[in-house]
Amino acid sequence: MNVEFKTKMGHHALIRRLVAEDASNVLEYLKTVGGETNYLLLDERGLEVSVDEEKAILDRFYHHPISLLIGCFIDGELASVANLSVSDRWKIRHIGKIGVSVKKKFWRQRIGFKMMEIMIEYAKSKQQLDIIQLEVRTDNYNAINLYETLGFFPVGTIPKATKIDGHFYDHHIMVLYL
Repeated sequence: MNVEFKTKMGHHALIRRLVAEDASNVLEYLKTVGGETNYLLLDERGLEVSVDEEKAILDRFYHHPISLLIGCFIDGELASVANLSVSDRWKIRHIGKIGVSVKKKFWRQRIGFKMMEIMIEYAKSKQQLDIIQLEVRTDNYNAINLYETLGFFPVGTIPKATKIDGHFYDHHIMVLYL
């Protein structure tokens, strides 16, 4: 799967599946985005796994029959990552959990929107999936607006879901029925 488009700023962008050879690039990306915002569950330490461990993660996603991990490259630079994770457990395998992040210098160029659109279309093509679920901090208004634009709606709130520097943040659980 390769999708090419122009960003809002006119940059050439390529969205494709991430592969094991992207491991070092992905780990650096995660450190960068983790340090740019505290809305993510990551911080500037990233995933704190080795390159070989990340290769194994990417390989599992690549070979999974439904889960998907994609990256958006702008002029060769990894600008965004999105994932759709599906459990192999029989009773919950109809739910895909989705996440997306974008490097700060590429915010407001509709890259997150494009990544989410691709993930939603992909999920719709998989007959096993009935629901896409995500978690978002209740004060992340830009992300909530994006998700609502795409048809997601909140179904609950997790109080004190994250704790940063002694301060608690609630999270919404949002879903999209396919």
